[in-house]
Amino acid sequence: MKKHVGTVSTRRQFVKSHCHSKNLSPIMGQGFVASVWTAICAGFLLLNALIGCQPKQQVDHLKVGRQQLLNSGLAVDAVKHLKQAEMDELDKAPPRALLVLAYTHGLSTGSAKGQGLESEFIRERDQRLAALGDEEIEHLLQILVRRSRLQKDAMQVVIDKGVSAFPVMIGALGSVEFLNLHGDIIEMMYQIGMDGDGLELLVAPIKNADTSTEVKIALLRLIGRIGGQQALVDLEMLLTETDDPGLKMEINVTLYRLGKHEYSATIIEGLDSDDLNVRRAAARALIHLNDYPVGSVLKVLQDSDNSVVTSAAQALQKQPNAQAVLPLIEVLIGEADNAAKQAASEALQIHAEQKLAKGLINRLTQTLISGKVANAEDRLRIFQLLRKDALMQQVKVAYLVNPQLAYDLDQYLKQTETHEMVKEELRRLLSELE
Repeated sequence: MKKHVGTVSTRRQFVKSHCHSKNLSPIMGQGFVASVWTAICAGFLLLNALIGCQPKQQVDHLKVGRQQLLNSGLAVDAVKHLKQAEMDELDKAPPRALLVLAYTHGLSTGSAKGQGLESEFIRERDQRLAALGDEEIEHLLQILVRRSRLQKDAMQVVIDKGVSAFPVMIGALGSVEFLNLHGDIIEMMYQIGMDGDGLELLVAPIKNADTSTEVKIALLRLIGRIGGQQALVDLEMLLTETDDPGLKMEINVTLYRLGKHEYSATIIEGLDSDDLNVRRAAARALIHLNDYPVGSVLKVLQDSDNSVVTSAAQALQKQPNAQAVLPLIEVLIGEADNAAKQAASEALQIHAEQKLAKGLINRLTQTLISGKVANAEDRLRIFQLLRKDALMQQVKVAYLVNPQLAYDLDQYLKQTETHEMVKEELRRLLSELE
C-alpha cells in the first residue's frame, strides 16, 4: 500500500511541474502531452503541404526567347519559346517580329539545316514575312537601334518585306528614337527601291507639308540615287510649288541625277548663294556633275562652311585638276575641320597618282620644317600622306635632287617635333629614304 501511494505521489509532482495545476489527474496529464505532440505533428504536416502546394514560377517565354536569340544567337531554341510567347502575350508584335528574325537567323547561319529543320524554317519564314505588319516592322527597327549580332539578318527581313515597309521607315526617319539608325534605314530603302517599285511612296511625303525638311531632303537624295525616272514629272511640278531655297536646290540636284542635265547651270550658280543650305546642296552635287568650272570649285574650297569645303574636295577627287593642288594644301593646313582635311588629303593623293601634283612635296615638307603647322593631328596627317606610295616616290626623287631634304627632316625630328606619333611617322619616312 505504501508503495502504491509513493507512485501516485511521484506522478502528481510531474504533472505539477509541467502543467502548473494541482487538480489534474495522471490520466489528464498524459492526455495533455499527447495533444501537444499531435498538434505539433499536424502543424508540420500542414507546413509541408503548404510548401509543396506553392505554384511554380511562370516562365517568361518572350524574355527567354529574346535573350536566346539576340544575346546568344540560338535561333532553334528561341523559336520554341517565341511560339509559346505568341500564344501567351497580349501584344503579338514582339514575338512575331522575333520569330521571323529567328527563322531568318537559323537559315543564314545553317543551324536550322544542321538540325534537319531547314524546310520548316523556310516555310515558316515565308508565311510570317508575308503577314508582317507595321507594328512588327517597327519592332524590328527597334531591335536594329539596340544593335545585336543579328543586325544583318534583321535588316534583311525589312528589305525582303519590300515597299510595304516604306511608310514605317519614312516615319522612323522623322523620329529622334531612330536617329542613329537613319543611315541604315536609307540603305535598306535604297536596296528595296533599286528595282524601281514604290517610288510613289517616296514622293508622297515630299509633297506633304507636314513632312520635315530633313526627311524631304533625305528622300530626294534617295530618289536621285535610285534613279527613279517615274518621279520626274512630280518633282518638276514640286519645284514650281516650293518656296524653300535649300529644298529647291535639292530638287534641282535630284532632277539632274535623273537625267535632266539642263539643271547643271542652276546648280553652279548655287555655289555663290548667300543661303548656306543652297551652297551645301550645290556643293554636294558637284561630285555628280559630268563637268564643272574649275574656278568655281576652287573658290568653294575657301568657303567658311566645312561641309561645303568637304564636298568641293570630294569633287576634286573625282575630277582632279593641277590648279587645285595649292588650294587643297591650304585646306590641309588651315582651319577646316577633320572631315574637310581628310577629303583634301585624299584628293591630293589622287592628284599625285595622276601626276598632277607638281610642287606638292616641296610645299608640304617646307611647310612642316618651318613649324607653321601648329596642330599635331594636321602634321600627322601630312606625314601619313607623304608616305603614300605615289607621294613617297616623289619624296625619293626630291631627295635625289636635293639631299639636304633628308638632313632638314632629321633636324626637324630631333629639334622641333614634340608629338610622339608624329615623330614615329617621320622616322618611318626617313628610314625609307636611307
